Amino acid sequence: MKELKTILLEGRVEDAQKYFENVVGSWPVAEPDNPAWIGIGTNLDGVLQHFVNNDPSGNNKYLMWMVKRYVDADERGISPNDISSIVQRFHQNVDRLSPAFIMNMDVFTPGSRILTSPKNIDSYDSIDYLERVLDEVDSVQTKKEKETEAKGGVDKLYEDKRWLLVKPNTFEGSCYYGSSTKWCTAMKDNPNHFQDYSRKGNLFYIIDKSQDLGDFYKIALYKKFEDGSEEWYDRADNRLSDQTENAIYSMLPQKLVNAFVTNHETVKPPEPPLKDLEEFRDELEQILIDKPKLRKVNTKSGTYELDIDRMTGAWLWYNTKYKDVGIYATPFWEGENIVPISSMDYDILPDTFDTVFGKNDLENPAVTQEDYLSTRYRGGGSWGPRVFLYQFYLPLIKKVLSQEIVINSVGTEYATWQSQSSVSSYTFKWPPREGSMTQKFVEYLKQNVGYGLGDSKGKTANQFYEDILGYSRPRGHNAMFFAAIKDAGIVQMERQGRQFVYSLGPNYQEWVEGRLLKN
Repeated sequence: MKELKTILLEGRVEDAQKYFENVVGSWPVAEPDNPAWIGIGTNLDGVLQHFVNNDPSGNNKYLMWMVKRYVDADERGISPNDISSIVQRFHQNVDRLSPAFIMNMDVFTPGSRILTSPKNIDSYDSIDYLERVLDEVDSVQTKKEKETEAKGGVDKLYEDKRWLLVKPNTFEGSCYYGSSTKWCTAMKDNPNHFQDYSRKGNLFYIIDKSQDLGDFYKIALYKKFEDGSEEWYDRADNRLSDQTENAIYSMLPQKLVNAFVTNHETVKPPEPPLKDLEEFRDELEQILIDKPKLRKVNTKSGTYELDIDRMTGAWLWYNTKYKDVGIYATPFWEGENIVPISSMDYDILPDTFDTVFGKNDLENPAVTQEDYLSTRYRGGGSWGPRVFLYQFYLPLIKKVLSQEIVINSVGTEYATWQSQSSVSSYTFKWPPREGSMTQKFVEYLKQNVGYGLGDSKGKTANQFYEDILGYSRPRGHNAMFFAAIKDAGIVQMERQGRQFVYSLGPNYQEWVEGRLLKN
């Protein structure tokens, strides 16, 4: 048997080669002015071997057909690879072909031999015709696959001889069971309505298979998650009146009613999808573009500015005074849920400084990643990115750049402070402007109290007004100034008896040396 198969294979190759020779007039290379119009110097033996190697039948059953198509003047210009590819498609789909199927096709040609033998490749006298048949097969199969997929996109909650209750879970399922209606949730060109309804409640389709109820043979029932209220719509998408709704209700089997009530009670609202991490980083960058102040941070090792490389997407924080000192800190680098920290120059900050902050570092008990990455933002679309920047990323950067190893790399340690008021604009640069409130108040304390309260009673704001400004302080006057200079640590305040007194504070020396920075 093995020898017989070998003889068959060899015989088909020999027959194909002879056919080549007879039509082209030469072998193994095509000569000029050959009858088949094959290009001069074409390696005919190489073409034949390609067909042999790519015949999917395993016995060279398609070999002669491929050779004929190659030398056919009407098929001129088609490559051997194109021919073998269409044959492989035919071989994969041959079991799906039948005379009945071919007769119902748009490409059907009366009188064609394809009617009686569609599974025989010799019935197809051109590559174009075979390709149209296979495209039609794929189209029909695709429709069946889509229908199967759509049917699988619902939960069938109840069915008897007359009634069907389904809950669509996919847009395709909604369109399939909502066909012949005007429901917005079943509009084939707009999935947004289905998605919006599904986020806010449960959709149920009640179908009367007998179709005895006219426009009521398909009913869309929508139950909201928020309060459990119901909306009923007929096939024309008209909302049912209470009277009609009650009439339909009375006709439904109790088991069908129980099915959608139970389902609604047990199915929780879907969690909103989370932002893609790289997409979220794009939103972070937009906020940083819109708010330049966020691109600068003050730390114990100095002031740093952010530079975002538009080519690589890398985020670099560099020291504004010592520009060789800096770190790469790109959030969600390459789509990973991390903030990797690395030195800009390992001669300054060694690779042992490098670290990676993971998911646990990017959330806290009050705010999780599911909160700020949610597509359902609170307080506007920028809520999530702003929360991430203010509560996690920027504090993390300040913490990293305030480490002793970074301070040592710049050779200077700065003191930082933060105002307790979100609207305060005081920064307290050194030296203060001559004659300013800052200059007068600090000089007053320096001359009368000095550092620390000790045994001194200190000085009050009212005393400062009377001794230096020459009038009594109006109630609450310059309250924000006194609060800010205290927050900065330039002065300190302590309660003594019924009044608050001031003295020079713990950051006074850093201030006069230009080493006090506001966060």
